[in-house]
Amino acid sequence: MSPPSTTTIPRTQPRVLLVNDDGPPAPNSPHILGLYKKLKSLGWKVSVVLPSSQKSWGSMQFSIQNNVSYWYYYPIEGNHTGSHPDTEKCWSPVRRPIDASRGEMDEWVLLDGSPTTCTNVGLFNYETLFGGLESGAEMNADAAAPTPFDLVISGPNFGRNTGAAFVLSSGTVGAAMAGSLSGVRSVAISYGLFAINPPTLAEGPEAKGKALEGAALRDVVGLAHDLSAQMVQKLWNDWELNGSKVPCYSINVPLCEVLKEPKICWTRLWESRYGQLFSPSPIADGSPEPLPRTAPEPSTCLKFAPNMVHLLRPKSLEPGTDVWALQNGWVSVTGLKPNYAMVEASEQAGEEKKADASPAAGGGWEEVEQICRVRL
Repeated sequence: MSPPSTTTIPRTQPRVLLVNDDGPPAPNSPHILGLYKKLKSLGWKVSVVLPSSQKSWGSMQFSIQNNVSYWYYYPIEGNHTGSHPDTEKCWSPVRRPIDASRGEMDEWVLLDGSPTTCTNVGLFNYETLFGGLESGAEMNADAAAPTPFDLVISGPNFGRNTGAAFVLSSGTVGAAMAGSLSGVRSVAISYGLFAINPPTLAEGPEAKGKALEGAALRDVVGLAHDLSAQMVQKLWNDWELNGSKVPCYSINVPLCEVLKEPKICWTRLWESRYGQLFSPSPIADGSPEPLPRTAPEPSTCLKFAPNMVHLLRPKSLEPGTDVWALQNGWVSVTGLKPNYAMVEASEQAGEEKKADASPAAGGGWEEVEQICRVRL
C-alpha cells in the first residue's frame, strides 16, 4: 500500500493554518488580528501559529540550532498593535481557558522560531500543540504523514514582497513555500506600504502626497482585509480550475485608496537585484557574543542597513510584473513553485516568452483568465 500523501483534497470550507513572519499583534505586526477575524468570518476553521517576535528576512531558514520553545497566546479583541494594558497576560506557558471578560477571542500558539518552523510545526505537530499529546509523541511520524490542514496562509506581511530579491528573502513567502513543500496549498499575502505618494483614484501612480495615516489608513487596511479574504477564497475554490500545478500564490495588496475600486492583475516576478545590505557599525553593549567563543574580541562589526530605494521604487517598471502592478495601485497575484527554477534551453537562447497581464477593473477579474471566472 502506498504511504498516505500530504497533498490536500479541496473542500468547500478548508482547514487553514495561519502563519506570518512579523509575530503577534505589535507595532510591527498590526494586521494579523484583522485578517484572522476576516478569515473566520468566512466560516473557515483557522488555527494560528506565529513567531513569538519579529522574524522578517528569514527566507526558508528553519530553527535547528536549539530547542524551540512555545507559548499559548490569547488575542484580545481590537488589540491590533499589542498596546492593550493586559497584553502580557495574553501569554501563557500552558493551555488555559479563554478569558472572555478581558476580551480574549481565541487560542494561538507562539514559537521562538522562524516562520518556516511555524509552518512545519503547525502542520505536523498539531496534536502536540492542541491535542494533549506529550512533547515528542510525533517524533517517529512518517515523513508522508497527513496533516489536518488544507491550506496555509502566510501574512499579511507588514510591507510588500515584490520582485525576486524580496521574495527570495521574505519570511512571509518562505513560510508559504514551506507549506507547499509539505504538499499543502499555500498563499502568501503582503500589504504594500507607501511612505510617500500613495496612488489615488483620481491621479493613479502620478499622485503626490503624504503617506496615509489615522482613519484613512485604517479604512484602507479594512478594505485590504476584505479583499484578501475574498481573493484567497476564490483561489481556493478555483484552484483546480487555475491549474493544480500551482502550489503557492503570492498576493501583494497596495495600501492606498485605489482599493475602493480595486484592480487585480495576474503577474510575474520582477527580476530585481540586491544592492548593499550591510554597513559598518561600532561594537555596541549587548551585542551577541561572537562564535566561536574562542575568537578574539572584534573591533567593529556590520549591521543590516539596506538601501531599499531601488527595490521599492524602481526608475523603470516592466509591465506585467508584480512591482509594476503595485506601483500603479493594483493588486498583484503571482503563482510560485517552491524551487530554484532551472534555466530552460529556450530561455538561454533568448526566446523566453513573457506573460501578458492586464488589470481587471472594478474588483472583477474577467481579463485574468488563469485566476478566476466571475466577479468577486
